[in-house]
Order: sequence, then C-alpha cells, then structure tokens
Amino acid sequence: MAEVSTVGPSEPPSLDGMDEETAVATMAEWFSHNFEDPSQEMPYDGREGGFQYIHGGPYDASEEIYAAFSDADETWIEQAVDEVQSDGMTDWAPAGWRTGQFEDDYYPDDEPPRLADRLDGLGAQLAQIEQHIAYWRNRPAGLGHNRAPDEFRLSPDDADLTEAQESVEEVRRELAKPDRETAADPVVVERAEGRFSRLAKKIATAIAAAGGALVMGVIGGAGKHIGEELAKDPSSFFLVLEHAAATLHTWGSSLTSLF
Repeated sequence: MAEVSTVGPSEPPSLDGMDEETAVATMAEWFSHNFEDPSQEMPYDGREGGFQYIHGGPYDASEEIYAAFSDADETWIEQAVDEVQSDGMTDWAPAGWRTGQFEDDYYPDDEPPRLADRLDGLGAQLAQIEQHIAYWRNRPAGLGHNRAPDEFRLSPDDADLTEAQESVEEVRRELAKPDRETAADPVVVERAEGRFSRLAKKIATAIAAAGGALVMGVIGGAGKHIGEELAKDPSSFFLVLEHAAATLHTWGSSLTSLF
C-alpha cells in the first residue's frame, strides 16, 4: 500500500444568515465531503480487530462537527450529527480525496481511468454482485458441499440483500441512458453506493465476528459470470461491492457537482 499523507478537512463554510434547516444540511454535507465509511478504502483484517485506520481515525462525527462549527447552535449540531449517522455509522475514516488512497490502491501503476471507462466496467460488477446475491438468497438449506461455511451466513431474506438487488436493477437503468455521465439520477446512484457499502461492511463484520480474516486484493477477471465457488466466497462478495461503491461514489459526486 502506497504511503500517502493525509490532508486536513476542508475549510468549514460560514453559517451566517442560514436558517436551521439549511445550516444543518450544510454541516452534514461538509462532514460527508471530508469523512467516509471506512469500508470504502481502508484495509480490513479480522485478526487485527477490523478496519485498519492507516490514515487516521476512527473519527467521531460529533467531535468533528463540533470542532468545525463551534459557534453553531448546539441543537443544530446535534441534528447534523444525527443526519450523518442515520445509517448507523459511528466510526469514520478520512475521505479518499484527503489521502490519495483511491488512486494509489486501485490504480497503482497507471493514472485513474476516466469516469466513462469506469462506468463501462460497472455493468460487469453489477452482474457479479447479482450472482453473489442469488447464491446467498437461494443456497441449499441442508448440509452438503454447496452449503455456506459455518464462518459466514447471510439470511436469504436479509433486507440488505434485497435492497442491493433493487439497486443493481436501478443502476442498470441509469447506465443504459445515452448521456449517463450527466443525466443519471444522482439519488439512485448515491442510494446504491450507500446500500453496497452497508452490505460490504456487514460482510466484513460477520467474518471478523467469526474469527476469520477478509482476504483483500483485486477482483479476479473482468467477466460478468463467476462460478459457484467464487459466488459463495464472502471476501469476493465484499471486494466487488467495495469496487462498485467506489465507482458509484465518483459518479454521484460528478452528478451532484453539475447542480
């Protein structure tokens, strides 16, 4: 993993003249720009206690927002904290743009590909995610060589699996748009990013709880179809979710910057 420096958070905007709703949204947006779910880019090692915060952290949303907006109304700050933690995330890593982590880890030898190229590859990632979901939703209930190992389980009716499948279908429709880089629905893209990241974190947490270790690395192959052995491998499932979420994050950021 490349050695990179972590830069500090961006300058917090002034809240002068803002009403409560706007101020809360502004604080939440500032935090989301500067901090992110550690499953986006931090290495994970179950034997070492989980995510490895190699660039600082874990950070606490309450502490960071209070420090950045010390003159703001305390109840507004609490609302902003509640908003950024609405998905249950309480431990945060610095955003990738602050570390250079995304470029160094995903593309160690070359320049990061253009968004258009990454979107071209997203379809295959969605197909792999769908196959993983299908395995876990339809796996045999009895004992046998096809049964998932005892170290890891996902219930067939798991809500996160259901939502991830919904997002696979929604994102495919956005990818099919001829002007997808500028006309895709940012709500759909950002929702899919959140769902994939949340499911990836659940998988990593489950493996750690079982005393296992998540095998980190690059997804093998670029094809759309994977065999059953790979489909039932939780580490492979984690990795493709993580890679797809990273592309969705870049896509969503590009779309919202247009408004």
